[in-house]
Amino acid sequence: MKLTTWNVNSINARIEHLEKLIKKDKSDIYFLQELKCTNDNFPYDVIKNLGYEIIVNGQKAWNGVAILSKKKLEIINDKIPTFKEDENSRILETELKLPQIKNKIKLFNIYLPNGNPIETEKFKYKIDWMKKFNEYVLDLCKRNTPIIIGGDFNVIPSDEDVYSPENYKNDACAHPLTREQYRKLINSGFTDTVKYFVEGKTNWTFWGYRGGGWQKGNGLRIDHFLTTSEITDIIKSVTINREPRGWEKASDHTPVTIEI
Repeated sequence: MKLTTWNVNSINARIEHLEKLIKKDKSDIYFLQELKCTNDNFPYDVIKNLGYEIIVNGQKAWNGVAILSKKKLEIINDKIPTFKEDENSRILETELKLPQIKNKIKLFNIYLPNGNPIETEKFKYKIDWMKKFNEYVLDLCKRNTPIIIGGDFNVIPSDEDVYSPENYKNDACAHPLTREQYRKLINSGFTDTVKYFVEGKTNWTFWGYRGGGWQKGNGLRIDHFLTTSEITDIIKSVTINREPRGWEKASDHTPVTIEI
């Protein structure tokens, strides 16, 4: 089974790219972020014609996440249960059963707040969101729940995960408080699958539009799959597909896939 995460940076602007990817890639499940559309404006027909069931948590002009699956999935939560007052559409929780795993697997598709500038309430919101998410997920871990978290975390885990750490020393994605919250998941037993399974030191998943980042190879690693040990043990491969970032009018992110 293959699971792919991709921040499409507007589902309707990138629908032809998504269609092209799916026809070639054929993952069983897709986590999509930054839809920038409401549920009503989501391109259901195009995706259903490709053979996928769809669950959506949309938001007008901003945010929004969706999960596409070859088998029907149900929404468990579209808000963090410990942070229901959050008005933004940043999460989908569902679950599935695999024969080799005793308990149902929790799947989380997240689009974590960017948090910039760090001098503003946006950064406080980012850290609050991470704390609330961690609180919920780590409680599930205590109950031996197998978990896969995929999405755009807006977290640069370490200085090795950005082309120029100096350029991001005041960025919310690389801030010590951001990295601290991310490490809490790693220290609790989650595996950073790209870091663990993909060789190399330039495993970027994002190249900004400004300054020719893609052309210069100036990227960041902010799109992640985190897995608990039961899932990590059965991972066959982890890949970063750079091809879509080179397409005309591309998203600034590129897909990441795990195969189990």
